[in-house]
Amino acid sequence: MSEHLFTAFRNGNGPTQYEEQHTPVTADVLLSGLVYCTLLLMLAGVVVLPGIRGKKRLYCAVRGFLTIYVGATIVIAIFGQEWAVSTIHTQTRYRAGTDQSIEADVGVKIGLQSINITLKGTPENQLNEQINYNERFAWTPSWSQGRNYYSPFSGQINQEFRDGQYRGLPYPILWIAEYFTIDAENIRWGRSYRMSGYYAYIMMWSAFPTWIIANILLFMVINYAAYFMILTGVWLLLANFLYIIIRWGSELNIPFDDGVLVFRYGWSFWIAFSTGWLCLVYGCTVLVCNKYWPEKTAEFFDDYDRRGRKGDHKKMASSWTLNGYQVQRSNTAIVMETFNGNSMTGNGNISESDKSHCQYNPPQSEPMQLSIPDPDDIQET
Repeated sequence: MSEHLFTAFRNGNGPTQYEEQHTPVTADVLLSGLVYCTLLLMLAGVVVLPGIRGKKRLYCAVRGFLTIYVGATIVIAIFGQEWAVSTIHTQTRYRAGTDQSIEADVGVKIGLQSINITLKGTPENQLNEQINYNERFAWTPSWSQGRNYYSPFSGQINQEFRDGQYRGLPYPILWIAEYFTIDAENIRWGRSYRMSGYYAYIMMWSAFPTWIIANILLFMVINYAAYFMILTGVWLLLANFLYIIIRWGSELNIPFDDGVLVFRYGWSFWIAFSTGWLCLVYGCTVLVCNKYWPEKTAEFFDDYDRRGRKGDHKKMASSWTLNGYQVQRSNTAIVMETFNGNSMTGNGNISESDKSHCQYNPPQSEPMQLSIPDPDDIQET
């Protein structure tokens, strides 16, 4: 009895061997991780919000969620696999060299760096096996076209296609992938999508550092932060623009027995497009608000230093005397009236450096007008 326990499932005297199990890819691990990190940051922000009182809670929530959303969508769009997508339900041949056919859903997702092809049987169990495939053919890391055909000097996607042939991938997957490996005459869809993805990839990564700089400058110089946020939007929209115009030739349509794969723009494309416009609107709104309502804008962004300086203007003295002049302040002008005596009294003073900024002509009659560049230069005593 004990001998049978130790010899079960063994081939000869070797170790136990189990049959190979093919499991389909159900999710993009990298993309799922990015989404998880984004949700984790937003959850942390929600947890912190109850500790903030009054209107500041709303201001902090809007600023925080906008910041996280823009940064997350930039990264997710870069690694997202759905810049161009197409799906079809068809009856097709399963393996090359056989006449066995299956009924399946075929999908193609084109990203900036690779192509993802899925084949899922309906139902999954057909021809005594589970039909659920998800294969990726990438242009990266080299991004080069390489030589034509399938030599060691060919591009990355050509070499992966040849490897898929050796592994015996289903015929529909190889049929679709082959459209991206041919580079001759007007059949250059692989080169077209690779180059458009390459330049869009550069523009998307250019948007990421400008987004970081914009968030840093929001606590320093609000106008400059708005400029960098607008620049972030320009990079994102430029990525969409280049992805559209760089592709050339006829539209890619892949025929099957009872249908055609026709491509359209996917959610990765549209999320980059919408976030680009959001950054433009956000930056322009901050510029306008900072110009016409600076104190409200400073309150929204918690600019305590500038809010304090603006509040000091209201507490400044409205009149005082200085070296024989009666000084009165009103908005952006100071009225100085001469009188006898050199003593200085009153509620405030002007420093010697401030007097050098004053521009005036010798008085012809009393009183005379004296303009000062900025009321911030006035100091209280």
